[in-house]
Amino acid sequence: MPKLNHMKILTIIYIISTPLYAFGTEPDSKNNVLTLNDLEAVALNQSLDIKSKEYEVIATQEKSQSLTSNYIPKLSLEGSYKYLSEIPEINMAPGRVLKFGDNINYSIGPTLTMTLFDFGAKSQLQKSLNMNVSAKKNEVINLKSNVLFKSRFHYINLALLLEKRAVIANSLKVAQKQLKDVSSKQRFGSGSRLDLLTAQKEVHELESLLKETSFNIEAEKSELYKVSSSQKIKETNFESAQNYLEKLEFIKNRFISYKSRNYITIENARIKSLKDQSESLENQASSISKQRYPKVNLFAKSSLDYPNGPDLTQFNQNAVGITLSMPIFDGGEISHSASEKQNQALALSHQVLNEERNLNESIHLLLKRIDNLTEQNEIIQKKIIESNEISKLLYKSYLEGHTTFIEVERANVKSREAQLNLSANVYQITFNLIQLANIAGE
Repeated sequence: MPKLNHMKILTIIYIISTPLYAFGTEPDSKNNVLTLNDLEAVALNQSLDIKSKEYEVIATQEKSQSLTSNYIPKLSLEGSYKYLSEIPEINMAPGRVLKFGDNINYSIGPTLTMTLFDFGAKSQLQKSLNMNVSAKKNEVINLKSNVLFKSRFHYINLALLLEKRAVIANSLKVAQKQLKDVSSKQRFGSGSRLDLLTAQKEVHELESLLKETSFNIEAEKSELYKVSSSQKIKETNFESAQNYLEKLEFIKNRFISYKSRNYITIENARIKSLKDQSESLENQASSISKQRYPKVNLFAKSSLDYPNGPDLTQFNQNAVGITLSMPIFDGGEISHSASEKQNQALALSHQVLNEERNLNESIHLLLKRIDNLTEQNEIIQKKIIESNEISKLLYKSYLEGHTTFIEVERANVKSREAQLNLSANVYQITFNLIQLANIAGE
């Protein structure tokens, strides 16, 4: 009966303490975690490359909009001044000379001009500029997806290193405990010098590996900061055993939907940008070719002129008319310029086909690789269970004096390698998934 009461008391304490832990400790731990979503937002917001590319988009939009003004009449103020040293004159009678003008001549007034017809040269150029704007916008989308990919890549690199350090640190604790046991056995005369040296060697190797991993964590932290400019990354001290990043398994699950996506490569931002550039050059070529046809302009002018022939006074002159211009011979400038743009367009169109083909092949290999890694993941998990069990059994056998510590050390290494292989496997799956996300432009 007293034993039953004791069990009830323990159960009540457990029930009471569990919510306190869940609602007290867990949120604090989660608040310290820098999520990948948070990092992505900071990286996109802080990227100077993206800001620069967005200004390029604005610049191309301004250029495109400036051309539309060519379709409306232009009003300008025109003026001229000239001094003539000789004035035409005529002898009207003996001793009388009539001069046709003055040494000083000037004209000033508003002029209205407008292109009536140009065989579509400007409209084709307008299409070219519009496609150039579209190309720049797709470049921004592609750049954003690349910034996201780099941020994700270095984030999962750092997450892998943190998991690797946790495995090594845990192995080091086990190795240090086993070293104490080996030392005790030797003091009591039941252990060998070789066992002691083997146990010491394993501890030293793990200590060295832990220090190397800690340095790699700092190096990867620096790379992640360069990509994301996240102040939280810079300020975080990853030396502690606390987890500051999301687990690889969690990140993998976030991107796993990209494995079942239907990818249409022509919708890839980089390919769309190249295609837009190609069409822009085609329209430029068409616009240049149309320059060999007649161009009709309308003009209207009202000006104040001086002099009025022989009458040395100012007068108002109004004029309206139509002008036609057409190149008869240009030495092949138009045809060669148009051919240059056409060939540049063809070069880009072939590049688009090549990018599509390579992208389709990359998608195919990535999906195959993910399937293969997923199958390996199940095998590695079984190996972890088996190697841990073998390690425990061999250590027990060593304590009973049936095996040497060398065999225990080998089993420990196999167990550790299996755990590290699992992290590496999840990392590789995640890496391939974020590549698919990059292809999707997300």
